[in-house]
Amino acid sequence: MKDKLFCNNCKGLRNQNEVHKVEERGGDEEGDFQWYKSYSIIKCAGCDSISFHQVYGDTEMFEQTGPYGEHDYYYDESVYPPYLKRGEAIQQLFYLPEKIRTIYAETIASFKSNSSILTAGGLRAIIEAICNNLKIKGNNLAERIDGLSKNGHLTLAESKRLHTIRFLGNDALHEIEKPKDEHLYLLLEIVNHLLSNLFVNDKKMKGKVETMIDTYDDFIRLIQNRIDNDMVGKKMTISNILDKSKRLLTKKNLTEFENSFVKDINSKKITFVKVENKKPDNIYEIIERPLLFQFGIK
Repeated sequence: MKDKLFCNNCKGLRNQNEVHKVEERGGDEEGDFQWYKSYSIIKCAGCDSISFHQVYGDTEMFEQTGPYGEHDYYYDESVYPPYLKRGEAIQQLFYLPEKIRTIYAETIASFKSNSSILTAGGLRAIIEAICNNLKIKGNNLAERIDGLSKNGHLTLAESKRLHTIRFLGNDALHEIEKPKDEHLYLLLEIVNHLLSNLFVNDKKMKGKVETMIDTYDDFIRLIQNRIDNDMVGKKMTISNILDKSKRLLTKKNLTEFENSFVKDINSKKITFVKVENKKPDNIYEIIERPLLFQFGIK
């Protein structure tokens, strides 16, 4: 093959070797209209990835190139699976909340199929879905985007970028105005960055590096992970149990979570420790090492 075609694995135009090709030709009975199709299995000359290449052309597909009616014929070409010409989609979609994941996947599919108006609308819908997930209220999307920064989910600069997506989506959906690809790729980059910061990065880091504890469930899991066999039978303060991991909690969260911890112990919801209410610190007697996974255990 003479022309380079896009390789999904290499992420760029590459020389391709044609593995197999089927051609079809046809037209009307008079011969005034004729068409041509070809279907090829191709293999990247660089990485050996397999793709499918389709070509279509007919006698109506030409551009006038001279003052006397001269014209050049052109063909429509498609490579499957479809691809983004620039940038990349988020790979860890399973980290995204379900509704955001669904809208994002459909938006990327529209972008790969060159459906620019639907892509712009999809990017706008992703912002709406983020606001819904984070329970950001407002009379319209503009107010909700401002609410994202006011509630500390993103910076003021990031909020301004989201307004750009809102403008583009509104123009596409209300004015049926086709956006430029270069603008869509730029806005996809912004959306990817936002989704990664809000939903992906923390989950990727969890269990690999220490991260701040900001929920009671995570606090309990931290305590369960901290208690080992050597602690069983000993009496310890919460600071003794947590040791260096105490730095993962703000003073406010530590106080609130410990109060809830004591209530759960007294109500027998938590049984691996007993508590003695003393000042300035509660004393916890470690009864047993907690089971981290209790599937099928009663």
